[in-house]
Amino acid sequence: MCNTVDSLEEEIKPNINDLEEKKDVKGLIHALENEDYLIRKNAARSLVKVGDESAVDPLIHALKYESWEDDYTVLIAVRESAADALGIIGDKRAVKPLIQTLYEDTDEEVRWKAADALGKIGDHSAVEPLIDSLSDQSWSVRRNASNALGDIGDERAFDPLIIALNDKDWHVRKYAAVALGKIGDERAIGPLVNALNDEDSDVRWKSLIALGKIGEPAVKPLLNAFESDDWHMRGRAAEVLGKIGDERAIKPLIRALNSRDKTQNKYVRGRIIEALGRIGDERAVDPLIKALDDQYICKTQSNRSSRPN
Repeated sequence: MCNTVDSLEEEIKPNINDLEEKKDVKGLIHALENEDYLIRKNAARSLVKVGDESAVDPLIHALKYESWEDDYTVLIAVRESAADALGIIGDKRAVKPLIQTLYEDTDEEVRWKAADALGKIGDHSAVEPLIDSLSDQSWSVRRNASNALGDIGDERAFDPLIIALNDKDWHVRKYAAVALGKIGDERAIGPLVNALNDEDSDVRWKSLIALGKIGEPAVKPLLNAFESDDWHMRGRAAEVLGKIGDERAIKPLIRALNSRDKTQNKYVRGRIIEALGRIGDERAVDPLIKALDDQYICKTQSNRSSRPN
């Protein structure tokens, strides 16, 4: 009798932590339908960690927005986690429901989770809806739509991302730059060079990285950035030039290393040395040997922005 009562109690109020620990996906799926909305929320969060393809259809059902849910904020967390889990599982059955969520859900966090999930799944049918989401009133949705478009890498996103590079919110501009770097179209060089003058340091840094991903066609503007009066810009430009490995950077880098003018900053000189080491040209051997005892070298990475990604 006692076992029957315990079993009934587990049915009514399942131990979500126990189900997660046992990776009992079937039990967690069942909990998604529990009358207690908190249990639904916790089950959805656990499926983010242990869900598999068997959970796709139940998660799609949990993702679906209905207007009556506005009265129950806990159900927002259910939809958020459902979107999260669907992106991690990566099954293309989720693409259409996630697109529907982008257009219909009233909660911005659910929408940005849907955008993020679509980027992870990588289906090209999501490109136009994600482009539409670049006009969402929420910067977090626009940010994640930008990033998702970069992950998918479809050329249709190029022009909308160039526009997003001038968004009023720095988060969006930052991830538009990241996305353009992932797409790698040379046409982005000019706009990314302009973004090197952005008021936000994260946007400037991500634009440099994006130019680096475009590679050799971006070497000339990166060399121009290396001549900046901003020591952060000079150091980071040197770092990116080193990663590209183009020989055109060798002479300017050596000249700067031998200089005691702009490049006296320890961080900049450290990045120059690292860049020359990456490129590996023999012309840099003597200057690098001379720099071994240089007091103006910082061999550790500088403190990057503490802002979240």
